[in-house]
Amino acid sequence: MDVFRLATPDDAEAIARFTSAAEAGLTTVPRTRERVDAYINATHRYLGGEPEANRLLFVAECDGAVMGISGIIPKLGVDRPFYSFKRSRHARLSSQMDLRTEYETLQLTTDFDGYTELASIFLAPEARGRGVARLLSLGRLCFVESHPDMFDRRLMADIRGWVDEAGVSPFWEHLTSKFINTDFAIADRLSASDGRFIMELLPSLPILMNLLPDAARICAGRPHDISRGAMNLLMGAGFEETELCDIFDGGPAIQCRADATLIARTVRDIVDYKDGPQRLLAFAGTGTDFRATLTTGDIASGFISDVAKPLGQARIALAQDRRHS
Repeated sequence: MDVFRLATPDDAEAIARFTSAAEAGLTTVPRTRERVDAYINATHRYLGGEPEANRLLFVAECDGAVMGISGIIPKLGVDRPFYSFKRSRHARLSSQMDLRTEYETLQLTTDFDGYTELASIFLAPEARGRGVARLLSLGRLCFVESHPDMFDRRLMADIRGWVDEAGVSPFWEHLTSKFINTDFAIADRLSASDGRFIMELLPSLPILMNLLPDAARICAGRPHDISRGAMNLLMGAGFEETELCDIFDGGPAIQCRADATLIARTVRDIVDYKDGPQRLLAFAGTGTDFRATLTTGDIASGFISDVAKPLGQARIALAQDRRHS
């Protein structure tokens, strides 16, 4: 049984082994053993009642091996503002000539301050294509459902933005780098721990997108090719697109109310252990005892495969919305 649970100090070495390969742009993925240790330490401090720790790190354990991570940042804006670009559309009509113009602007904003962020998904290479990403992604929503007092009722996720075949972000190259004059990787690494330079360097006035090359304009709100699946999975779980995007690579930001997720809308108690045609999540426990797993069953009848029996007294929810398969 593949299990979703909170990370422990014993997981640190295994996590660092595969996250060390994470590319720039995955700001909330810890790439070094030191950062992994810090994330796990913050996780257990937060569970112990220290709100300033403000981070939870989870793992997917498959046949006893840690195969991926995901995370939750309980409240954005606690230690520093969470910056995004907000896209706005405008139109003007000439009173003297039969001419009309339309344009878009980007405005630096902190609209997501106070939200809970779903973050940090990263898989070991051997875990890809076997459902681990779904468990890591939706397992977080099960944890939110089981711990409503820990999180804001507003959830968001920042999706990695598009890059070209050479790994270059046109959004960064043609826009943000003109104000933050350093390498993308350096700015990305610095923003993970201290974002003061963002407010100090980026303009507070609206940026006219019509003045940017098309290569940059089309990247505002465009996900990375390998992140599109993760975005679609969350969209199928109730998330919706917004007009906000990442300030570095232009990646889209999506949001959902905690009570409107697929998990919150379909959760119910187990009635009996029988298999069925639907893909389900089973979850039980709280805090460090929390566990979730993917299995099959019938949500309407409350049936679930007996594979989930080791969880004990569990609840179940849909793990797939057929309208967004």
